[in-house]
Amino acid sequence: MPMPGGEAHLLARRYAQVGHSRIAFLDAGSGPAVLLLHGCPFSSFLWRKIIAELSQHFRCLAPDLLGLGDTETPADADLSLPAQADAVLGLLDHLGLEVVAMVGHDHGAATAQLIAARHPERITALVLADAEAYDNWPSADELPFVRATQLPVLGRLVLWAWARPVLFRWALASGKAVHNRSALTTELVDGLIRANLATAHRRAKTQRFLAAQLDAANQRHTQDAIGALQQFTTPTLIVWGGQDVHFPPTWAERLHRDIPGASQIEILPDTGHLLMEERPHRVAELLTAFLTANTPTG
Repeated sequence: MPMPGGEAHLLARRYAQVGHSRIAFLDAGSGPAVLLLHGCPFSSFLWRKIIAELSQHFRCLAPDLLGLGDTETPADADLSLPAQADAVLGLLDHLGLEVVAMVGHDHGAATAQLIAARHPERITALVLADAEAYDNWPSADELPFVRATQLPVLGRLVLWAWARPVLFRWALASGKAVHNRSALTTELVDGLIRANLATAHRRAKTQRFLAAQLDAANQRHTQDAIGALQQFTTPTLIVWGGQDVHFPPTWAERLHRDIPGASQIEILPDTGHLLMEERPHRVAELLTAFLTANTPTG
């Protein structure tokens, strides 16, 4: 498919059977492998603009997390953070990749933190962007939306309503996903609806995923990871939207202090939570420079 960002970039969607799940992932470019983990409740679609630039230098792999996008899991699948981390590692094993550079946003960044804490040897460089971390998730701004999806009967109606572009655009704007509402393009809204809301099956998956977001036991995993992250010396970049109201930049500063390998922090002005939509070229530029400097080439 043609991608924004100058030349046309072809994204191949592939699938891998990992345990009982069929993981969908984008695979583009060649060179050192970079794994891009999306947030909640989105999909690998959010990385399309970054991949358009990053794949000129790296092999970009962007899976859909368990319970989201085109990844298929059993109805009773474990969607906890450790299960997400295990699925990511299973995908890497399936692809024969012992090590990768890892980029995580939001829930993908929480997943990356667990992997960094438990299997630091698998990561050559780490990027955390607008991350779920410590006890900051679900954020106060998203909590009412997440809870609404779990109401008996009404929860399904809420998700059905969000499958309508005008209502989903309103939900994203009201939920303050971006600082600049002009970033809520038809392309973005339609792509996110297709990934997680377009059919009853996809809405049911999303509802199960969001239920895991409300599990207090699940939320403790990012807190439990901090001790190990305080020993993590692998090169780490913290990049953040300066106007992220879900996770304000104070969380970025805390991660920067706690992770010894975090030698670089970048706060992007006038940018909200979905920084890859609002500032795609700048984000890709930062990632390219950081990963080029810190990723082995052979």
